[in-house]
Amino acid sequence: MKENCQIIALIGMTGCGKSSVGKRLAQKIGAKLVDLDDEITARFGDIKHIFAEQGETAFREKEYEALATIVKEHTEGIMVLSCGGGVPTYEKSREYLAEHTTTVWLRRSAEEVAKDENVLARPPVNGSVENYKKLLDQRYPIYRATAKYSFYNAFPQRTAEAIIKKLGLKKK
Repeated sequence: MKENCQIIALIGMTGCGKSSVGKRLAQKIGAKLVDLDDEITARFGDIKHIFAEQGETAFREKEYEALATIVKEHTEGIMVLSCGGGVPTYEKSREYLAEHTTTVWLRRSAEEVAKDENVLARPPVNGSVENYKKLLDQRYPIYRATAKYSFYNAFPQRTAEAIIKKLGLKKK
């Protein structure tokens, strides 16, 4: 990692609260917040379209490219980076996160996440609670191996506070 520069990368399944925790965390510590999915959309177009037209492997390569660019462009201060749920499943992205960021895994139960229809509509879950559970089972060991820190996210405000305390961050 660069001197005087820190990137806190939030990882976890879709719907685990990366965006909501990231927003609160960034506000509390005066950090820049970047949503990787928003950056991918701005650079390459709609994520669902990329999945449908080019497949998951092509999407993961674009995701890695956006991740590497964001990290290289961040030169000072703290940035909170909200990553898409599949980022750690792509080896290049996983290795890049490990080398250049402080990786924080946010967790929620499948039952809690299943209550949110918007979450279930996202690829690669595609509307199925069963697909979500299968994906969670597949990704769990990857998240565990990738994360430097892990937090159960029941309340985003409390989770942000817990991250600040555990990482020894200063509030603004």
